[in-house]
Amino acid sequence: MIVVDRAPLASPLNLRVSRPLFMHIIYLDESGTHDARHFVLAGLAVFERDTYFLAQQLDQLQRQYFPGHSRPINLHASELGASDETAKPPYDELPAKRRLELLRDVYPIIAQSRSRLFGIVIEKSTVPSNPYERAFEQVVSRFDQMLGRFFSQGDQQRGLIVVAESSYKENLELLARQIAEQGHSWGETHNLADIPYFASAGSTRLLQLADFVSNAIYRRYERGDARAFDVIMPRFDQEGGRIHGLVHLTANRSNCYCPACLSRRTQN
Repeated sequence: MIVVDRAPLASPLNLRVSRPLFMHIIYLDESGTHDARHFVLAGLAVFERDTYFLAQQLDQLQRQYFPGHSRPINLHASELGASDETAKPPYDELPAKRRLELLRDVYPIIAQSRSRLFGIVIEKSTVPSNPYERAFEQVVSRFDQMLGRFFSQGDQQRGLIVVAESSYKENLELLARQIAEQGHSWGETHNLADIPYFASAGSTRLLQLADFVSNAIYRRYERGDARAFDVIMPRFDQEGGRIHGLVHLTANRSNCYCPACLSRRTQN
């Protein structure tokens, strides 16, 4: 029996267990929670042993761009993209051009990793209920399906979900328990080790990477800016030419030519 201590999360993740525990962990963050047409819940699934190396690469970027800071800085995509007039500390220590260079340097780390990306993009006008809950159910289902494929190939590790803390925490905890006990809209979950854990992005570099993934997807769908999205696009979970890790819920799917919608039309 696995014993998991609900101690505060450290970087990248602090789990005390009764025996060695290795699993696939998906880190999730959201974008578009305010006045936006789209809501995005996205992140990256990483084998537990790889979290250290990804965190180290972000630590190295901080040392490169913020050599005077010994304590970890919470790297945040939207803050790096701010103008000189709106930049907040400590980001205002760098000129806008330098901040954009740091922003661009993060995405190759994701693209060159062994992670699998997941992103749920929802046109808010198409979902009468809470888009976060709809997106969360989708990503739990798809993460569990990926683990099921791995299991059939001999990888019997289970999965854990770590979510950036937000005002949705209470609702998600309830929804997560319902999914664990009753399943989701597409069936039961079989490969998750526990209910989701919530942590601040400042406590783990991996949630910061999830923020960059979410921001890249948001900018692609909300603003038509696909520069960062195109860098990480090959890392979305896929099999046999079908993209499982990217979902676009839109009223105009038949005329949408984004990778998610094209993948579904060509496979039908």
